[in-house]
Amino acid sequence: MINNQSKTTELLTAQFQDKDLIGQLLECKLVEIEPNELLLKEGDYVKVVPLILKGSLKVIRNDESGKEILLYHIHSGESCALSISAVLNFDRSKALAITEELTVALLIPADKVREWMQTFKSWNKFVLSLYQQRFNEMIDLFDALAFKNMDFRILEKLKEKLENRNAGIISITHQQLANELGTAREVVSRLLKQLEKQGYIKNHRRQIEIIRLL
Repeated sequence: MINNQSKTTELLTAQFQDKDLIGQLLECKLVEIEPNELLLKEGDYVKVVPLILKGSLKVIRNDESGKEILLYHIHSGESCALSISAVLNFDRSKALAITEELTVALLIPADKVREWMQTFKSWNKFVLSLYQQRFNEMIDLFDALAFKNMDFRILEKLKEKLENRNAGIISITHQQLANELGTAREVVSRLLKQLEKQGYIKNHRRQIEIIRLL
């Protein structure tokens, strides 16, 4: 865990400029969360909002049939725009959040989220920036659903997971990839077989090896 207060302060200072805000953030609960842990349930009132210091979360929405679609990821230095929106509107969460890896976060109480919107310009700016970022991501998602073929979307998603590396192996199942793309596992499996024949990837059990990218 990031238990060194000077290290945590350094991370916060890189994000915020207000010393009083940083001081209050340091008073929030610091937690270390194992991978694949549910941090926020859909339909619950949001009591705390995570500020990620290390690791990542994925924010997912489910429909009535249990089908999932990935809305966005939350990385170091970021928080959850949907959770903040729910807190500010005294509303229930419209998505669930799950850790993707070992994650360290500050848990900010809901009342502090509301209070800081009125007292700290740097917090207000941070929240507005989150909203803009997530809005842009939603536009990108809409464009992908409306205009891009699924095989191209699969390659883009795999490229994103490689984090700009040219080759490598991604640990992911066909079902997990389908959930992130908002489609059926059968569609993903069929297209991955085609991409393998074309020399882009190689399928392994619960893993996908990237041979080359577009």
